[in-house]
Amino acid sequence: MSHKETKITKHDFLNYGYIKTKLPNDLYKSLLKECLNAKKNKKMVSGLTAKGVPKHYYIQNNYENLVIFIAEIQKIYEETFPGVSDVRILTQNVPYAYQRPWINLHKENEFIPSHQHDGILSYSIWMKIPYDSTKEKYSGNFNFLYTDILGNIRNENISLSEKDEGTLVMFPSKLNHIVWPFYKNKKIRMSISGNIMLSGGDVK
Repeated sequence: MSHKETKITKHDFLNYGYIKTKLPNDLYKSLLKECLNAKKNKKMVSGLTAKGVPKHYYIQNNYENLVIFIAEIQKIYEETFPGVSDVRILTQNVPYAYQRPWINLHKENEFIPSHQHDGILSYSIWMKIPYDSTKEKYSGNFNFLYTDILGNIRNENISLSEKDEGTLVMFPSKLNHIVWPFYKNKKIRMSISGNIMLSGGDVK
């Protein structure tokens, strides 16, 4: 049998990725207004809170409208990557809970170190990107880190610029990610993050 006659079939291992979409314009404008006034909101303290890491403030005014949109995108995620929410450690199914999202106010030289989130799925929304990281290898990029089937560390880099404002990415909560610092720019990078969890009672 010649090489050309050899039949080969490809079989990928099950894995999960991320999805991207744009916010509706009216929702984006409402959220941006809240981001611009974020320092009036309740401050969020997380395990990442430290010198050199952006300050976080809870979303207060637009929580309900944002959650309606997030729930729609979650359905699309689970249709695209089925099985990510199959926890199978509870005696019965429980509803999802949408943790109160928070605003990140990111100044030059600040960074968000490699970390995971709580929950099943998480999301980030880029509200204001005051730089163009397509022109530099690392400055201001959003990075996913994961291991492949051989245990090698892989890097999914997302370069950002003004055209990405209003873009949402949704991904598994345990997927490690980093936000690199940007330089020589006094403007504020604004983003929103949040988690989709399994309900154990009231969401704070």
